[in-house]
Amino acid sequence: MNSSAYSIEIIPSRAQFRPGDKLTFILRFTTDSSLGNEIYSWSVFDENKLILQGGGKLEPSYSEMDNIILEVPMISGESGAYGMFVTVQTSDGRTFHAETAFDVAEHWREAPRYGFLSDFSPEEAGKLDDVEFLNKHHINLVQFYDWMYRHDRLLADTDEFIDPLGRSISHLVVKEKIEALSEHGIASIAYAAVYGSLPDYAKKHPDQILYQNDGKPHSLSNFFYIMDISTDSEWTEHIINEFGLAIQAMGFDGLHLDQYGFPKKAIRQKGGKPEVVTLKELYPSFINVVNKAMTEKFTNRVGLIFNNVSNYPTHTTATTAQDVMYIEVWDPVSHFRELKQVIDNARLWSGKQVVLAAYLPAFHPDRPAHPKQAEIGATLTMAVIFANGGYHLLIGEHENVLADPYYPQYGVISDDFKVRLQHYYDFIVMYRNLLYDHELDDVSMTFSGGINTEVVFSAEDIIFQPNGDKGTVWTLVKEKSGVMVIHLINLLGLDNDVWHKAKTREPQILRNIEIKLEIWETIESVYWASPDGDSIQASSLDFDYIAKGDSVGLYARFEVPRLDYWTMVVIRLQNGVPAPTFELARYKKP
Repeated sequence: MNSSAYSIEIIPSRAQFRPGDKLTFILRFTTDSSLGNEIYSWSVFDENKLILQGGGKLEPSYSEMDNIILEVPMISGESGAYGMFVTVQTSDGRTFHAETAFDVAEHWREAPRYGFLSDFSPEEAGKLDDVEFLNKHHINLVQFYDWMYRHDRLLADTDEFIDPLGRSISHLVVKEKIEALSEHGIASIAYAAVYGSLPDYAKKHPDQILYQNDGKPHSLSNFFYIMDISTDSEWTEHIINEFGLAIQAMGFDGLHLDQYGFPKKAIRQKGGKPEVVTLKELYPSFINVVNKAMTEKFTNRVGLIFNNVSNYPTHTTATTAQDVMYIEVWDPVSHFRELKQVIDNARLWSGKQVVLAAYLPAFHPDRPAHPKQAEIGATLTMAVIFANGGYHLLIGEHENVLADPYYPQYGVISDDFKVRLQHYYDFIVMYRNLLYDHELDDVSMTFSGGINTEVVFSAEDIIFQPNGDKGTVWTLVKEKSGVMVIHLINLLGLDNDVWHKAKTREPQILRNIEIKLEIWETIESVYWASPDGDSIQASSLDFDYIAKGDSVGLYARFEVPRLDYWTMVVIRLQNGVPAPTFELARYKKP
C-alpha cells in the first residue's frame, strides 16, 4: 500500500450535538489499495483529560466506499466541548492519525459558528458538498444570503426566478439545502433587510420612506430605498408579514436582520407631517417587535440576528431579543487591537456571544492578493478574533471565504489553507469553554506588561505586551476560579497590523518562551495547545518554582515550546487550596 495514497478522516455526524443526541462519527478511509485488518482506536478528551476511548478492526471485505460509523456514549446530559483523536494501524505496520472536535449545546446561541451560502441557481440542485464542508467545520448556523425574490417581497410566484441583481435563483434548491443542513443539526438563517425596498414599491408608498435632510429619499445607489421601521409604520407591518410568510413557506430557523449602516438619523412622514427619527432608537424597537410577532406566529423559537454595521448601534441593540451580537466591521476599526475592543464591549453590554463579519478583501476574485499573503493575513485575523472570545463569519459556499459584503463575490482558497481552517475550527470547538466563557475575567492589562509583575514573559530580544502592537507578542491573560488562560498572538516581523490586509511574510516563529506566573493556589496541571501544528491535542508542561525576588514570594515557571501564530496555555488550579510552597512556619510570630 502506498502511504502517499492513504489517508483517514473523522467527521462528526452533526455540526453540534444536542443533549440526548447519539454521538456518532464517520471514520472515512481513502486509499488506492485494498483495505482490511486495519486496527483503529479512538479517544475523547475534555481539554487535556482523557474521558473515553475505544476501537475496532476492519473486516477483510471492507471497501473504501464504506464508512465506519462510530458511536460514542453520551458524556453527560449537559453542554460540553471535546476533542476526538483516532489512530489507525495498517496491516503492514504503518500508523496514521486523524482528529476532529465536537460539542454539545442546547442551542446554537451558546457557540454561534456562523457560515454562509449564496448560490441557489437551478444548477445547484443535488449538489450538497457545501453542506458537508460546513458540517465538517462545525458550522452550526448558516446565513442564506440573497435567497429571496426581492427585498420588499421575499417569495416569488414561481420556484425559479431572477433576483434584482440578475442572479438565477431556485427556491427548490434553497429548500433542499435547508433540509440537508437540518440533518446535520445546522440552523438555516434567512437574510432579511429590515428597510430595503426596490424603486417600484417605494414610489407607490412614499409615506413609508425615510428622507434625507434635503427632502430626497434615502437610498442605496437609488436602487434599494430605505424605509421607515418605526413600530407604527405601515412598512414595519408589511415587512414583518413577509418575514412570517418566508419562514412558513421555506422552513428557515431564523432571520438575519440587515441594515446598511446609514442613516443615523432621518425624517419620516407621520400623518403628513415630517418628524425626525433616530435609528439607534428604532432598531431595538424593531428587533423586539419582530421577535414578538414571530413568537406569536410560530411554535418553535425563531432565531434573530441583527447586523450592527460598523459597530452601530451595538450599545442600544445589546439587550434586545436577539440571540447573538453580530457586528459587521469596517474602518476606522482597522487594526488587530481594535477588533478586541469591539468584541469586549459587545460581550460586556450584551452578555451574549459575538460574531464578527470581518470580510477579507485580499481574497476578492476581482482583485486578489498573492494567495499565500492573503492566507497569512486571514490566519492572524482568525487568531485575534478567536483568542479574544469572538466568532468569525468567514467560511461557506463551495469551501471558500467571504471577501466582500456582497457574498457571491466570495474568495477562493487553496487546499493548504483548507487544512489550516480545519485545525482552527476544530480548535475553537474543542476549547470552547476556555475561549468563550463569560465568567473569564480579562486581566491582561493589570497582570502583565508595564509595572505589572504577576505574569512575566521572556524570550531573547522579544517584546511581550498586552497592547496588541505590531512587532510584539500580544499577551492575553484571563482567569476565573480554578483556571488561568494565557494566549500568545505572534505579531513579530509583520509589515502591517491591519486585520483586513494581506501580509507579505509570516510572523517570526518563536521557541522556548519562558513564562513566570505568580501563583497562590496549588497547580493541578499546566498544558499548552495550538491550532498551528499537526494536532490540536494539548501537551503537558513541566513547571518549577523560583524566587520572585527578595521577600516577595515565588513564581511558578514553565516554558512554552513554540509560537507560530497563536498558542494557548492553560493553568488548572485547586481553587482556594494554598500552593505547597507555602510554609506556615515562616509567618509565625516570634
